[in-house]
Amino acid sequence: AFSFTSLGQLKYLSLLQYSDVVIGNSSSGITEVPSFSIPTVNIGDRQRGRIRAASIIDCGTSKEDITKAISKALSSSFRSECKQHQNPYGDGDTAVKIIKTLTDFPQVVLKKKFYNL
Repeated sequence: AFSFTSLGQLKYLSLLQYSDVVIGNSSSGITEVPSFSIPTVNIGDRQRGRIRAASIIDCGTSKEDITKAISKALSSSFRSECKQHQNPYGDGDTAVKIIKTLTDFPQVVLKKKFYNL
């Protein structure tokens, strides 16, 4: 097991392919990690109110709660389930969808009319 305080975005996202679980209370565990079909153990309530993928396991801050959540995250059945879930924050094709919407949308509707009084 390894622990890092900071890796930077590129190293962090690259490291995910070698990870079995992400543990902490970072927004990345909620928004980005589910796209990699990796379980996240989200400790505490810092991310309260955010939409969650089914691959997120919320737990308290006690050693017992964290240990139980990690055991669940590492179980083969839960890891298999994570591969079936979608990330509610998107599938990685947002830019393509935005471009398609803008190119398909009639230009006439996008223009504002101004009136000089």
